Amino acid sequence: MSIVNRPEVSRPLIWFYLATTILVAALGLFMAYFYVQMPQIVGVIGLAVVVAVGIIMMSLIASIYRTKYTLTQKELVIEASILIGGTKRIPLETIESAERTLIPFGIRLFGATGYGGYYYFPNVGRAFMAITNFKDGVLIKTKQGNYLITPKDPQNFIESITTTIKPEKKKEL
Repeated sequence: MSIVNRPEVSRPLIWFYLATTILVAALGLFMAYFYVQMPQIVGVIGLAVVVAVGIIMMSLIASIYRTKYTLTQKELVIEASILIGGTKRIPLETIESAERTLIPFGIRLFGATGYGGYYYFPNVGRAFMAITNFKDGVLIKTKQGNYLITPKDPQNFIESITTTIKPEKKKEL
């Protein structure tokens, strides 16, 4: 049995990425239009950078929609973009707690976007974050580290984790 949770995607987050992508595309068109007037090497490098940034932005938008959290009998799998740290596999026996939380302000340690990566949160410490909205999320504390995710129905997801872990814990006792 596995439970797949595709999180709700925040409209403001997607609009921000789309607006940034459009701005980068407009900059690219501007550079292409005035390419003749620029020194050749500056124009080529600038255009290459703009195209690369546009591709990365479109990849981020696609990856936000591909984010999912899968709970199996043995592990929790957080499927996220390689740009923010890639897929994480959390063995259920290492989970110490799962609780609802507001998305806190953190200091980015690694990651390409506000969508996720490794962050430092003052009350939590270092955590891997893969979020698709800014509503309440789920903070999962494990023996190896902390994870912050935003499943569609946080309370139901926590209950699913808890009921899946309980048989494992009984075996240990």
